[in-house]
Amino acid sequence: MVDVKWIVAEFDGVGGPAALAAAPDGFTAGPTDAGIYRVAYCGKHSSSRYAAWSKIRWGSEIKEEAGKILVKQDGKFKPLSELSPGMTRDMVVNRNFELYGKRELPKTWVFNDFGHMTCYFYKDGNGNGRLDGDERVHSEFFHTTPDDEAASALGKPVSLSESHGCVHVKPNDMDTLIAKGYFRSGNKVVVHRYTETSVPAAWKPLAAGKKPFEVHFFPAAKKLVVIGRKPRGK
Repeated sequence: MVDVKWIVAEFDGVGGPAALAAAPDGFTAGPTDAGIYRVAYCGKHSSSRYAAWSKIRWGSEIKEEAGKILVKQDGKFKPLSELSPGMTRDMVVNRNFELYGKRELPKTWVFNDFGHMTCYFYKDGNGNGRLDGDERVHSEFFHTTPDDEAASALGKPVSLSESHGCVHVKPNDMDTLIAKGYFRSGNKVVVHRYTETSVPAAWKPLAAGKKPFEVHFFPAAKKLVVIGRKPRGK
């Protein structure tokens, strides 16, 4: 009989393509890097690489005064033109219509390409379970997307898309992964190779004294599997 009781949770997850390819946005997409990592932390992402929409953190307050759009960043309202040069009111309104079917300026920024929450991981080179020394956050993350956030908010099915190399998860699943402690700082994260086309049916429990959960991502199977120290339901 197959022993699956140590799998405490499973989620859908989609990484990058199995081979390098040009993405529709002009960037290069490629395989999610296999390896053993640890969770660094989770937070709202800001990106200079995808500056048009992602320089502004998800949920930032928006208001309009004297014909100018102002966005609250770091406790202060700043002009949208300063935060994202070239961005216009029409662009924001049109994007909001594409996502939510409302041709209006939203009250908060819901366009960051990394969604409402991002979880970061790193190679624990010195093996002490902390992000320190010369260790750096890996360039690929676990995150949601604006399209999936909108679908979830509108009660529509969430269809995860292929990434540039990060791991896309559903918005509600991201909240669960954080709330249940699966993405707690220091937990092990294993990104498996694309040659592993299915999730193993049999697992061993985590050894006593280790963090209570490990997260395993299988890009070919498009699954996140959480392994625990206690059997499912305990």
